[in-house]
Amino acid sequence: MIAGTLLAGCSNAAPPRPPSPATAAAPSSPWIPAPEHEIAPKALAVYRQYWELSEQAEAAPQSHDWRPALTRLMADPALTSFVDELANLASVPAHSVGQYRRAPSVRSVSVAEPARVVIDDCLDASDEHLVSDRPGETGKYLDNPGQPRRYRLEAEVVRYPAPYRWLIQIVRPHVDQPC
Repeated sequence: MIAGTLLAGCSNAAPPRPPSPATAAAPSSPWIPAPEHEIAPKALAVYRQYWELSEQAEAAPQSHDWRPALTRLMADPALTSFVDELANLASVPAHSVGQYRRAPSVRSVSVAEPARVVIDDCLDASDEHLVSDRPGETGKYLDNPGQPRRYRLEAEVVRYPAPYRWLIQIVRPHVDQPC
């Protein structure tokens, strides 16, 4: 191969043209870093899906094993923490009714591997209640009167490899920070 290259340099023929960007070989990695403006919407979409699924799970914690569905949107430590919370609800027994109102916004984006997006949210639990499923107490509200109904929540969404996907990794409620 080296000899062919050396001989080609001595001929009168024009040197071969480099491949155009459209025909150049793709990088060996299946993931190409995306700019920040492309990352944030993907992380917010996963965050919204997480809330949809978590509200379904809290409304029916005893209905089935929620872990397989949650693993499509969450990673540890958030995953284990939420599964433990569902087990606690089922053991009471209780479930949630209503929905949280949210106002998520992206606080920061890191494109370094692994890409990470930090989301700030203001949770309003005014329309969400913990309800007893215990015989004789069915339907009784079990809300903690000492817990604020509006508070700040911080979530970290991380892009995991193989297969590449965005997952909620950390969820930090800041009940001491009203919003």
